[in-house]
Amino acid sequence: MGFVASLLIVYGVAGVVLGVAFAIAIGRWLHHQRRSQVAACARSPSASPDAMREGFALLRGEVGADDAAPDDAVIAVEIPGGGQAVPGATPGAWHTRARAFSLRLPSGAAVRVEPASGRLTLDTTFVPASRGGAFVYRSEVRPGDAIYIAGSVRREIDPSAAGKGYRDAAQAWVLRAPAHGNLCVSSDTVIAHHARRARFHRAWAVALGAALTALHLGLFRAFHANVLGALGPAGGVGVGVGAAGGIGIGPAALALFFVGAVALAYRTLAEQTSPWTELRVERPRTA
Repeated sequence: MGFVASLLIVYGVAGVVLGVAFAIAIGRWLHHQRRSQVAACARSPSASPDAMREGFALLRGEVGADDAAPDDAVIAVEIPGGGQAVPGATPGAWHTRARAFSLRLPSGAAVRVEPASGRLTLDTTFVPASRGGAFVYRSEVRPGDAIYIAGSVRREIDPSAAGKGYRDAAQAWVLRAPAHGNLCVSSDTVIAHHARRARFHRAWAVALGAALTALHLGLFRAFHANVLGALGPAGGVGVGVGAAGGIGIGPAALALFFVGAVALAYRTLAEQTSPWTELRVERPRTA
């Protein structure tokens, strides 16, 4: 097999395809790990409040009932279904109601949660319901519910508490949507799914990395040696590059089959084992 064809197989197919799959696995692993790793300050009742830090955090706690009736939802999201409009909401749009509330951590510390309109995501179970004769998917967060919530934590002045003067104003921890992204509320089930997906993609990242290393240090090792030996002393391409030997048809076919099988297996298993089902909500076209 020619040198150019061998170059395309080794670096274009085996290198890029497995390399991209490896990078995707790492990215998804870190994403799900970030969505399932609870901050140290909210992991157990013995966690110290001093462990809380400013920045992005996933917190676990109970919605406070100090300033709301038990049956009054602090967050409610309704998604129109079945092509019917929800009374009082824009056709095809999500109907969201949210207000500030307190989140009581296992240690007893309280965090003020301030949802912003249009920057809130409920990564929880939506149940079918009916409102005003229209079919909707509904999810609510009520006082007393145990939830996970991810966002940006900041230390701010608390106007509802008295300090020791203007130089020593009372402060409180506040959780809002991050600068780029939404405030995300999740349930135990969803967090468990994220943890399992993190382990799944981590295992595949290790497997893909091992496959990439084995392929290039094993089957393609002689080809790499030929290419490196054809380089000029100044780091440029020497006149002997064209003379570098290519890989045989048998090893090339084996490499293509191996790369395709591994990449396809990762994609197929990732789709088949996904715990989420994509829900598409059709929005009306504007004139």
